Amino acid sequence: MTYINIIIIGAIYVFILDISGAWSEITSMISGWITGGKIIKPINIKPFSCSLCMTFWTSLIYLAISHRLTFYTFAFGCLVAFLTPRIKDILLTLDSLLCKLINLINK
Repeated sequence: MTYINIIIIGAIYVFILDISGAWSEITSMISGWITGGKIIKPINIKPFSCSLCMTFWTSLIYLAISHRLTFYTFAFGCLVAFLTPRIKDILLTLDSLLCKLINLINK
């Protein structure tokens, strides 16, 4: 179950940071608020703007808190963090396949 949780952590961060654009909107609002509306562009705040970084650190904290931090679980967390670009590709492919399936059903 630990390994599945780490994969889910990676998928959640990929969705929030890379696909949905929620983080860009939040940081745009923050930069607009800080500059009084003069600069409204996303701020890259490492590690919070990086799905790889967030997956790594969150899985590390999760493993430490749940007392499941071993060499193998740490290595798996690193692997999932490394594969976040591929997780993004998988999620986008899944979205395209579901869209095509729904279009076939509607015809």
